[in-house]
Amino acid sequence: MIDTITLRLNEKDFKILDHNAFTPNTYNFYYPPYSRFGARGYIEAYNNPTQADYKNRIYKPQLTLRKKMVNALPLIYLYIQFSAPKIVFLNNFDELRNEDIENVVEKLSDSLRKMSVEVSSDVLKKALVCKVHFSKNIPLPEYVIPYFITKEVSKTDLSLRYDLTEKDYRNKGDSIRFHTNSFEVILYDKKKDLQKGRISDSRSIEKGNAIQFNIFDSINSQKKFEILRIEVRYNSIQKIRSVFKRDFNLVQVCDSDISLSVLRSVWNDIVSNYNLLNCSIDNKELFFRELVSNNPDIKLNNLLSIYGFIEYCKTFGVREFRKIIESVYSSRSWYGIKYKMNSINIVEDNLECFEFISNYLKTYKPLDLKSYTDTINVGGNNL
Repeated sequence: MIDTITLRLNEKDFKILDHNAFTPNTYNFYYPPYSRFGARGYIEAYNNPTQADYKNRIYKPQLTLRKKMVNALPLIYLYIQFSAPKIVFLNNFDELRNEDIENVVEKLSDSLRKMSVEVSSDVLKKALVCKVHFSKNIPLPEYVIPYFITKEVSKTDLSLRYDLTEKDYRNKGDSIRFHTNSFEVILYDKKKDLQKGRISDSRSIEKGNAIQFNIFDSINSQKKFEILRIEVRYNSIQKIRSVFKRDFNLVQVCDSDISLSVLRSVWNDIVSNYNLLNCSIDNKELFFRELVSNNPDIKLNNLLSIYGFIEYCKTFGVREFRKIIESVYSSRSWYGIKYKMNSINIVEDNLECFEFISNYLKTYKPLDLKSYTDTINVGGNNL
């Protein structure tokens, strides 16, 4: 239920055992003559895995050592970015359970030591989380492929819910991504993404996938199986704090209840947005009656503005309509409409595949490769 995590350690919490392990050498981060900050106001050095590491199935985190001035004092931080399931299983198809956290910490500490960085297990457990990617691999029902899901989700526009500024529907429909610099929602075909990564790392959603290119080779299944992957990425500590109103350490963020809550909430928003933008308003009398029935306290002026909003969104698209509203009126006017739309109930006419995902996310069902033999069990049903 969780994949990529970035931790931040303060200088007192770690020790560099070999400054040559970083590029550039970090000796002068600590000792004179000190490295100059330059125009950026900070300096960085990197210690990252190589393609040879991935191909030899050696998983390592990505390390960034950063020195910057904070309140006129030079401070040094170590950023550790890693995939929690990959560091344990060498792939992110297998999914972690809460009890795996000790194994995650042990293997991460061991990897860091091999990369010439010493960090205790206790420090890692309490380390501040700066970025986190909540994720889930969902085995789809028979005769359903990820393309069916991504195609329908592409008809939504989560900017109405989250102010996501861009939407990418690419790779021939194998993926859909809504994103800003600090927040992303991504749905994609897990199997095809691995295939694309074999051709070029730049073509796949996940990067550095060479370590798990062969994960499905050991599966001897006569039946096809399809995996939809959902990821919700919080890419800054500011975004984490604004959404959750708190900080997380490594142990806290690996709680499956948190992951499930995040994924379920975002998926429900996708479904609501889909129903809103794809509801039929051709039969105006029926639409009027259903809207009043599902929103008994709705005022007439709100009902009329909701109808107009849906009509214009269908005509212009959400982004274009937003530009018109903000250019003629103000961004405040847009947020007023947005708040109103997010508070109404539209008659749901969910697709069966949407309902399947909604039900699947109600409880945590961690996947693992060992369970994939000649049949694949999904929610108690053999597929």
